[in-house]
Amino acid sequence: MLKAFSTRFVFIFILIILTLLSFKSYTDKEKGLINEFLKSELENFELSKEKKNISDLIFKDHQEKEISFSYFKGKVLLVNFWATWCAPCIKEMPSLDRLKSKIDGNFDVIAISLDRDGVKKVNDFFNENKITNLEKFFDIKNSLAKEMNLLGVPTSFFVNKEGDLIGYYQGDMEWDNDVVLEFINYLIKI
Repeated sequence: MLKAFSTRFVFIFILIILTLLSFKSYTDKEKGLINEFLKSELENFELSKEKKNISDLIFKDHQEKEISFSYFKGKVLLVNFWATWCAPCIKEMPSLDRLKSKIDGNFDVIAISLDRDGVKKVNDFFNENKITNLEKFFDIKNSLAKEMNLLGVPTSFFVNKEGDLIGYYQGDMEWDNDVVLEFINYLIKI
């Protein structure tokens, strides 16, 4: 009986150690460097508590073809969840469009509509509001939104080049401001 108890104890102990070792979180140095940018416009940015990789999560493009975040590997992403019926989303979309045009190279804005009316509604919105730099992406069934624990729109997530969540910002913002541009350029360099 003692031997069975000891074997179980050792097994549980090893399992706990392996679980703790596999938990990936940001180092204090990484947190410190990122926190330097979280001022003024980004002061409400929430840094992820752990490095969750979203590379395999799926959404749809404007042709209703499935696409995953792994398609954008090697780029820093600003993933924005929005809807045409959301007033703060409507307000911030032009700044997201301008932001995408201001940074070339290893950066992209992924604006994912949660509109259930789908492609036509978003196409009309883009045309009416002269949104020309952003591609149209969709999560009509909210499956991606659920996977990312989305609480409301607009919500934007920064994702590093490896596909790990850096953190999120809830609410609207003028995304093409200098603080955000500096933060994105920092993320591109690291």
